[in-house]
Amino acid sequence: MKANGLWTIINQAAHNHSTRRFLAADARGAWISYGHLRDAVSASMEGLSQAGVRAGDRVAIQLQGPDQFVMAWLAVLAMDAVAVPIDSHAPSADRMRTLERTGSHFLLHDRAAEVPSNLGSIFGDGVHWQLLENPHGPRLTQVGPAGGLILLTSGTTGDPKPVGLPTASLIHTASHVARVHQLASTDVGYSPLPLFHINGEVVGVLATLLAGGAIVVSDRFHAGQFWTMANRHGATWLNLVPSILKVLIGGEGGPDSPARIRFIRSASAPLPISTLKAIEGRWQIPVIETYGLSESASQVAANPLDAPRAGSVGRPVGTQIRVVDAFGVSLATGEVGEVEIRGPAVIDANWGPNRWAEEKYRRGWYRTGDLGWFDQDGYLYLSGRSRELINRGGEKIFPREVEEVILEHPSLVDCAVVGRPNERLGEEPVAFVVPGHDDCDPVQLQQELSRLVRERLSRFKCPAEYFVVNALPKGSTGKVARQSLRQHAMAASSKD
Repeated sequence: MKANGLWTIINQAAHNHSTRRFLAADARGAWISYGHLRDAVSASMEGLSQAGVRAGDRVAIQLQGPDQFVMAWLAVLAMDAVAVPIDSHAPSADRMRTLERTGSHFLLHDRAAEVPSNLGSIFGDGVHWQLLENPHGPRLTQVGPAGGLILLTSGTTGDPKPVGLPTASLIHTASHVARVHQLASTDVGYSPLPLFHINGEVVGVLATLLAGGAIVVSDRFHAGQFWTMANRHGATWLNLVPSILKVLIGGEGGPDSPARIRFIRSASAPLPISTLKAIEGRWQIPVIETYGLSESASQVAANPLDAPRAGSVGRPVGTQIRVVDAFGVSLATGEVGEVEIRGPAVIDANWGPNRWAEEKYRRGWYRTGDLGWFDQDGYLYLSGRSRELINRGGEKIFPREVEEVILEHPSLVDCAVVGRPNERLGEEPVAFVVPGHDDCDPVQLQQELSRLVRERLSRFKCPAEYFVVNALPKGSTGKVARQSLRQHAMAASSKD
């Protein structure tokens, strides 16, 4: 059984502080120590090896228990195999699509009823892990360590693409997350984010492991239990996304000791300034906005703890970032252009299933598709996605700018602005808004929003129509499915 640098990290952590707590699944509450972590990962590696898993094999993981998922995930990475995380709640048809798109060889899960009885099995900690051989593709046999991770992008604007990341990239990013957030052995993080996405895995689990701290994980966010769990475990930092923050600020309860929570980390989607100010004003806890991509093993920029700037995603961390024009020429401070990145953790087009990424590179820089600009102190501000930019008769409109103004209305909890076709102008902006209470008068709200936006923005930026909806369609990490909104807006327009 082969082990790599990650196993060395796990083994050394257990040697240094065997009884220190490392991980808890909030629904169960019991803590796993660093010594238990080492023993569980070692046993899992041995079981996988006996079942036939070798370096380079792609092992899909679909387990109900967050703690069991973490142990299996770390074991696969530590033996230089390739982990393919799958949503624990995904139905069998969705699971099969993931297996086919990632070329997985094996499947680990605890849904015994869905698996033929003639397949091998592993027993560990009372959980029955079914191991399914699925010969969809060759092992990763390139020079160097083959271990790593394959994720499917969120797919909100098209078919998901597989993103392959070697273990070294994950560790690189996790080390910089731990450094910029000053994580220490005394910290207890709470991360109720999906573990089949890069944020929960790298920011929540790996960064904590490298810092020697503790982390509480969950497979889902439960609004009614959030503060109870955070208070029970003595959380000192929270790993969240804007959609969760919006729910929290609209609900009851809060931290029993706000001073104990050093900061709230926000990622995965743009954070409205109004939400940031509401959180900080209510609980006096700093909100640290960050910027990351699956294609870079998560974080590439973050606000420093001692000098965060509202509206900015912070400064580059562990990755080089530049803003360029359409020809790839770097732009001056304050000028908006496409954000490009490069560094040890950025997707390698020659690794695993990443051939599609070749077309995303320009002279060694990966084109993110995000639009942004730097201020004079090197803080990065994002304006939106290049494909989300609205061209209204030659005038360019950044949806986030309009959304920030709309969300100043006290009755709203969420908003998204998208473009829809206009025969005369090419495109026009429309807004989808979510009120915070059921007794809202849609007509009155639309009139108030129209007045608010006209007072604050140029006329060409004002939405042509406002749709009052109960919720915005979002993926599991809180990103708005804007393509669905565009289709809805087009359908509504065609009925007029």
